[in-house]
Amino acid sequence: MIHSKHATSLEAWEWINEFLVTREDKVKSKGGVRSGAQVISYDHFMEINKMWVDPEFDFGFMFGYKKQKWSILKSNYVDMNMVDLVKSEVLEREHKNMANYNLAFKFSNTHHHGHGCLISLVFQRRHSQDNPVVIINIRSSEVTKRLLMDFVLVQRITEYIYGDDVSASIKLFCGNMYLSAENFIMYHNHKDITTWVDPEHSVMEKRVMDIYEKFMKPEALNINYKVHLRAVKRLQKVDTTPLKAKDLLL
Repeated sequence: MIHSKHATSLEAWEWINEFLVTREDKVKSKGGVRSGAQVISYDHFMEINKMWVDPEFDFGFMFGYKKQKWSILKSNYVDMNMVDLVKSEVLEREHKNMANYNLAFKFSNTHHHGHGCLISLVFQRRHSQDNPVVIINIRSSEVTKRLLMDFVLVQRITEYIYGDDVSASIKLFCGNMYLSAENFIMYHNHKDITTWVDPEHSVMEKRVMDIYEKFMKPEALNINYKVHLRAVKRLQKVDTTPLKAKDLLL
């Protein structure tokens, strides 16, 4: 198992992206693999001290997402009737000042768009902690485009249950985390990859920089493959529509 600790959800997202790109050796030593321009890493356990994504983080600028993306994520995974049932059970125990409880929420997969990637949440109080813990179980995660929006979804559900003034920590279990160089290129808009990705260090880093140089050329806007064209447009800042984390509401 690959065990990591992070201050916030945003920092955890940054770490896993940079880890998969720059630590090909570590990934392989733990049973993972690089296949072409994709890295797959298994059995991750992430401890996150504070559930927090910068409210100004712009999913539109970063990934070209529109509000429909958030709406589909919610409608596919979140049954509000079930959320309300869990909320009532949590609040009952909170009002009784119970120092220990474990209550589970299972994600739906109504439209099958998510392929069952999000499995469940457990809302937990522990004798040893003042703040609640949310345990996230994920089947598989594409870490660049999807993981951070999943973190926002969990944060909104938690805020709905406990209220905005309660700070929760996260324990995340994921059996399969992966990243492709073509998607990762969009991370450049968050942190300039030319300053820290070293094409001399590993095969994956060389693939990333080769694709970066290819996608930065004007003729790359003529690429037919939509997934790659999305990354090209983000790098070249074409057709940008803001979609900030603070606007993603449950």
